[in-house]
Amino acid sequence: MYMIEIIYRIDPNDRDVGRAPRTAQEARHLLEEGNRGFSQLLDPSLGEDGVSRRIIRVTAADLGMTDQGSVLQHHPFALVIGCADARVPIELIFGQGVNDLFVLRVAGNVLGEEILGSIDYAFQFLSSLRLVVVLGHTMCGAVTAAAGAFLDPAKYLGLSADHELRSIVNQLFPAVRLSHESMIRTWGSDAVRHEGFLPGLIETSAVVNAALMAASLRSDLAAKGLTGVETVFSVYNIGALSVGVPRAGDEGQFQLLDPPADSDGFEKLSLDVAAGPAVTAMMQQ
Repeated sequence: MYMIEIIYRIDPNDRDVGRAPRTAQEARHLLEEGNRGFSQLLDPSLGEDGVSRRIIRVTAADLGMTDQGSVLQHHPFALVIGCADARVPIELIFGQGVNDLFVLRVAGNVLGEEILGSIDYAFQFLSSLRLVVVLGHTMCGAVTAAAGAFLDPAKYLGLSADHELRSIVNQLFPAVRLSHESMIRTWGSDAVRHEGFLPGLIETSAVVNAALMAASLRSDLAAKGLTGVETVFSVYNIGALSVGVPRAGDEGQFQLLDPPADSDGFEKLSLDVAAGPAVTAMMQQ
């Protein structure tokens, strides 16, 4: 029988695992490689004795197992804005341990006031941060609600009394609108009647939304004069356990991408995802 084991290994005498990256590029590579290792748990050929095993080392200090009276230091190397979906265990999918990531979670990974305030706090007090990641995911409920409301305005009217949920959907509409246009351009105006159109729209919108939020954050951090910090985006595939953007001509596994710099870049990204392998498979069913 094929088994999977994920082990958090703590050595009380190990005070410094030595994983903290010094640059944004090192942080990016560490997260990509961490996800590569996590996704490979699904490959039985990479295991030993019928067991695919992943060991994540955690320092004793990061769990507070220090000398009495010492202060537990807060030193994450990356800030991740992810969705609230419980199927997306962010530290786990990137192969990271305690105190490695500063994680903010909200439905649809949108940038509300509380999230922006938390980001401001992080950069005021955590000099260890090198990277910002906006992480969407497949089968996102918030994106599904926004795509459904876009295609059927009556569903949006149903949100009239639910101000909090409507505020999330409103932030997702720009990504859905651009993705809808790209789906039509790629698959034709009659494609809206295909059963794969809505799933394809959701897939494309999840990518575009993550890119939009990352671009917004990049501009905000640049305006505040933060240097040495990069902002990237990607999407977690719940079924494949991999982080990447499935674009045309590119499977997109284990990739954190720079957000587009202008409207042309966003249009190209949206079209590439709409014509990519994931959406193509949906539209060919």
